[in-house]
Amino acid sequence: MIKDITEQIVMVLNRLIDYSKSWKQPINFNKTHWMLFNRQVAPKLPEIVCQRHLINRVNRFKYLGTFLGEKLSFNPHTDYIKSKINSNLRILKRLSSTRMTCEKMNFKLFNAYIRPYYQSLLNVYPILSDGKKGQLESLNRKIFRIIHNWHDAINIEVTNLIQYRPIAELSAVHWNKLIDTIIRTNPSVIQDYLQHKMSILYIYEYVNNPALTMERKAVFERGRIRKYIWDLITDNRMTLLGHILSYPR
Repeated sequence: MIKDITEQIVMVLNRLIDYSKSWKQPINFNKTHWMLFNRQVAPKLPEIVCQRHLINRVNRFKYLGTFLGEKLSFNPHTDYIKSKINSNLRILKRLSSTRMTCEKMNFKLFNAYIRPYYQSLLNVYPILSDGKKGQLESLNRKIFRIIHNWHDAINIEVTNLIQYRPIAELSAVHWNKLIDTIIRTNPSVIQDYLQHKMSILYIYEYVNNPALTMERKAVFERGRIRKYIWDLITDNRMTLLGHILSYPR
């Protein structure tokens, strides 16, 4: 499969180079990279050479403000956002400890310099691990302690504040709006997902129903069912889209 992907990459790059030459927009190959999304421990990685240009491989890339890693864990992105928030949070903490600001001003500073970073977190929050979600929620409570200059407040006191909104709640609102937009503008995405789930249910019934044993033998003739088919129908892990669709409340 990697060989086929390599050939497709070279074909696409050749078309892109021809396009750039036609429209006098040269490609900067020093800024052109490729990345293989995979779950293997040590995949066999080829060299991508296109018109005598070696395309460098990276294991992480920043695209439209989001760090994409080759394992799609989004840990590099969440760590990057946390570092940005903490950097601005130190300034907010220094200001809130003086008489230069009040609670209302602290909220304005929060909305201007910290809240915008939440948006990129909401895009990936549903598929983060429970540990990462806990870390982000802890950071959220820390922010509200600084805003209210209430550093010894326990967790329940922070979460009972009127202005406090958990990141899980903000993410649910965000994804509800986004899914409504998808259903209104491009419903085929949901239809393809449901068709995929129905195909898995069909395969499960076909393999496990004793009444279909003769028909199954007529199709497969002999031999065992392949392992990837068993994994497909017995693995209870949700797909990324399924996790996101079931996340909003």
